[in-house]
Amino acid sequence: MKIIFNFFSLCFACSILILSNSKFVYGIGNVNWVLLKENNDGKEWIDMGSIKEINNQEISVLTKFFKNPKESSDKGQLSLYVMRINCNDKRYKDTSINGIPQFGSKWQTSNNDELIDVVIEKSCSEK
Repeated sequence: MKIIFNFFSLCFACSILILSNSKFVYGIGNVNWVLLKENNDGKEWIDMGSIKEINNQEISVLTKFFKNPKESSDKGQLSLYVMRINCNDKRYKDTSINGIPQFGSKWQTSNNDELIDVVIEKSCSEK
């Protein structure tokens, strides 16, 4: 019983030390959302501070999408995506959706989705 108590005490102490680090806390809320486009499907934002160049052709960016409700009684749905974009091919893949890694996601085109097109255009122009 004493071993379990010591283990939980150690875990609690470590979590206090990690969470009290001010740089860690600042990093969580440091986003710069820019609304790119709004249409009948919903609204699309990107976090301008999240655009990272992976190599000469590819970038990574955090996006936010609000899906408009289909019926007036619905509230709509907000989702966060980490997208990897190939700026030369104008293709993308979602590497994370709402914080859940998407292992094995495939490269795809926007299929003329104007919200995805505007994310690719804006993100690639900022790299």
